[in-house]
Amino acid sequence: MSHPADKTPAENRQLLDEVNRARAWFHAKKTRPVWAKTVEQERIVKTLEGEEKASAGDFLCRGEAGDVWPQRAEGLEARYTATDEVDAEGWRKYQPRPDAKGVCAARVGHPFSVQCGRGRLSGKAGDYVVKDFRDKDVDYPQDVWIVDQELFRATYQAVDD
Repeated sequence: MSHPADKTPAENRQLLDEVNRARAWFHAKKTRPVWAKTVEQERIVKTLEGEEKASAGDFLCRGEAGDVWPQRAEGLEARYTATDEVDAEGWRKYQPRPDAKGVCAARVGHPFSVQCGRGRLSGKAGDYVVKDFRDKDVDYPQDVWIVDQELFRATYQAVDD
């Protein structure tokens, strides 16, 4: 039987081992809205943390600071509720779902990178490595990503469990 870490890229394993040993994960929820629109055809999206592939049918999300990232439809719908507000460029406003479980996040004190399903992301000292809250007890989750420290502080709130 293969260990879950066997399918995790080496750079992710090293970082996740560090975060897990330090017991640095904490529960957080998104508090701010995002704007999103459907990706019509596959494309590469330049995010703050690197380049990520977006497939047709995914959503391109835009945060309040103008940061953009791709997200699968099921992820967007699990975390946000669409509003009726649409801007002139076709971006629809989405509010965080009150029943969304949120994420587990850990602040990393040095530059780091992770390989995610959409590409390789790089973080600065102080940025956050993040995983879905459903993976709270998973040492080596299938999906991790990076959130810039300033954006994390502005758009997430720690949750007391």
